[in-house]
Amino acid sequence: MIRIMKIRYKALGILAAAAILAGCTPVSEEPMERTGSEQRQTYTEGTAEELVSPVYSSLSEYEKGLYDKLTEAVLDFKDSVVFDEPVPRDTVRKIYRLVYAQERNYFWLSSLFYAPENEVSELHLTYVYEKDDADIKRTELDLKAAEIIGELPEGASDFDKAVYFHDYIVKHCDFSQAEDHVNSSYGVLVTGYGQCEGYAAAMSLLCDKAGIPSFMVCGTNNRGETHAWNKIMIDGDWYNIDCTWDDPILTRNDPDFVRHDYCLVTDEEINGITHFPDELYKDVPSATATRMNYFAGKGLVYDTAAEASDAIKEQIRVNGLAGTREAELRLSGDDAYFAAMARFFDSGEIKKMIEEINGNYGTGIRSAYMHNNDELNIIHISLIYESDG
Repeated sequence: MIRIMKIRYKALGILAAAAILAGCTPVSEEPMERTGSEQRQTYTEGTAEELVSPVYSSLSEYEKGLYDKLTEAVLDFKDSVVFDEPVPRDTVRKIYRLVYAQERNYFWLSSLFYAPENEVSELHLTYVYEKDDADIKRTELDLKAAEIIGELPEGASDFDKAVYFHDYIVKHCDFSQAEDHVNSSYGVLVTGYGQCEGYAAAMSLLCDKAGIPSFMVCGTNNRGETHAWNKIMIDGDWYNIDCTWDDPILTRNDPDFVRHDYCLVTDEEINGITHFPDELYKDVPSATATRMNYFAGKGLVYDTAAEASDAIKEQIRVNGLAGTREAELRLSGDDAYFAAMARFFDSGEIKKMIEEINGNYGTGIRSAYMHNNDELNIIHISLIYESDG
């Protein structure tokens, strides 16, 4: 018997942090009934070409000087950074938070700092690793990043690279709050465990090495819990990308699962709804373009329920013949989306499609999970095969 299990993602959040982000909670899958100097960051590896980080550009000249002084001290593993003149504590806190979030190649810097005075002349620094240990881990991380970059298809566009990095992180990293290194790119890419800060750091690292402008955004989710994600530039436009929320903890074993709900989305689609950027990021570029959203870039946006029906049937057929699992699409409007949901769920159309494809091609699909995102008009189907046991 073909069973279609309906899933709706419920976004969970992040635990409060000491200085920046102490950690985050996963996005969980729950079965539910549907309810209706100026040159800061190198982006092109191996060349002299540099672009100015938008976060760095948003600072005043005075703040840039503090930022530079702090990053130089962190790079050299100095015990403290001495400022030329006393700095207001709030300014020190702002710059420290930005350096910690944006310079994630320096993954040895602790998120914690202590500046008790109203004005700070010397800021003492703490590190997660000793220098020798950090050097070893940096080598391991660089080798893993080079391996991932080396697997990119020849001639891959920035869109292709961004999607590849997104999918790699989702498929090769498990969300964890208990493992070591989870707040760093090292944890996500080398040990295979991370939480939101680590996911965002890993995406930033890979984008940097592939020459794609990016930066980390810190803020909160719709539960008021701390969260981190990325903004990246594709073909001159900025987009949001959230690998953590596209890697939910499933109630079933599906190692190939990856979704793209938050892959290259606009500010309008998430800000003030599911994602709330910190005030520190109020002057960074807006993400307004839609043409390179994942579903638009892949040609998976449909205007009518009938078009979506034909498209999802073909995806199921192709997946069935290949033994793969994931089919997904997006509707261009609310009316079309809810019409498609009614066809797929209420009329049992997906079940009939699977029965027909099994009969014609012997694909052996036993059942399917259907995931829906009402906010973004996305439908995702995961196939389950008889051979899965």
